[in-house]
Amino acid sequence: MKTAAILILLIVTMGVLCSPVSAEDIGPRLVVSEYRLDPAVLMKDDVGVLTIRLTNSGTDPATLNSARLNGVEIQVKQNPYTDVLPIGPGDSLSFTYTVRTEASDGLYYVKFSVDYREGSTLRYSIPVEVDSTPLRILVVETPDPLAQGSKGTYRVVVGNPRPNDATAVTVIPEGEGFLVTPSSSFIGTLEPDAQFPLPFTVVPLRQSFIRFRVNYKNGINTHTATVTLPLDPSENRFQPDLALTNIRVTAGPGYLRIAGNVTNIGLEAARAITLTTGGDATPADPFRVFTAGVIEPDRSSPFEVTFRSPSSVSQVPVLLSYKDAEGTTYTDSMDVEFNRETLAEQASEPSRFITLLVWMLVIVVAALIIYAWRKG
Repeated sequence: MKTAAILILLIVTMGVLCSPVSAEDIGPRLVVSEYRLDPAVLMKDDVGVLTIRLTNSGTDPATLNSARLNGVEIQVKQNPYTDVLPIGPGDSLSFTYTVRTEASDGLYYVKFSVDYREGSTLRYSIPVEVDSTPLRILVVETPDPLAQGSKGTYRVVVGNPRPNDATAVTVIPEGEGFLVTPSSSFIGTLEPDAQFPLPFTVVPLRQSFIRFRVNYKNGINTHTATVTLPLDPSENRFQPDLALTNIRVTAGPGYLRIAGNVTNIGLEAARAITLTTGGDATPADPFRVFTAGVIEPDRSSPFEVTFRSPSSVSQVPVLLSYKDAEGTTYTDSMDVEFNRETLAEQASEPSRFITLLVWMLVIVVAALIIYAWRKG
């Protein structure tokens, strides 16, 4: 019984050893084990980098004669792999190609072909998606009312309707005739179907427009999208408004003095008020700059500034700066005219008076001396 079992086992073993080995189970076997396109989805005129990983899953090494990538709608900018390359069993090689497309939206294919000495060719089709949908930028909230010189908030939302990530996303407000904070906002990476809200504080100074521009990258490619809104601010009737009244110019020792009243004729309090001279006038001691904390509506404050200027100057600007309750800065100026000759005469009058007093004193002293001499 044991002999029969042993005989059967030997027969089975001989059959296995004598079985023919399939040609597919020996020799090299090349397969595309992975591929990656950066960016994952191209936009029209984009440049992308396609990386293909080739693996030898066979039992023997392979010697590559060439590895090429070809496409029609997707253009291959270079095919650098034309030298002999060995790839051992279980090993992998990576091939990198630069591609570009001018095609419209759709799904296209590039063909990866590998020739190797062992008498076989590998051909593999790789899909490439083209979708030129840009990022969306929307203004979801605007200030109402929009008043000249007053702060208002614009709320902007940036959305990504694309099938892949957008990177280096930045929003920049553009235009003239307004002040804006912040001057730009960086979002970074925006994933598909994601959105990001941003506030911008705007102070309109005149009628103009404001454009919000979003810059972003798809891979190494830079793209942009914009939205433009008109700026048509109404006059702010509630802002502070300063006026200079009762202006007089006098001469001092080595300087000229401008004095008067600064009056708030607006409907809001003026804060952080400063006055000084500009143009050809150089502020001088003792009152280079006039400052005041708060001037309420319909209230006045006396001011005084001193300066020096060339003898040919007969007009100097007085510069005003002040803020409202929100911290918005307002500036204004008023030209003050004066006559140099008149000021010179005014300056000489005190010295003439002093001279007259001295002479009168001399006469009185002389009269007293003569009187005392005669009496004695």
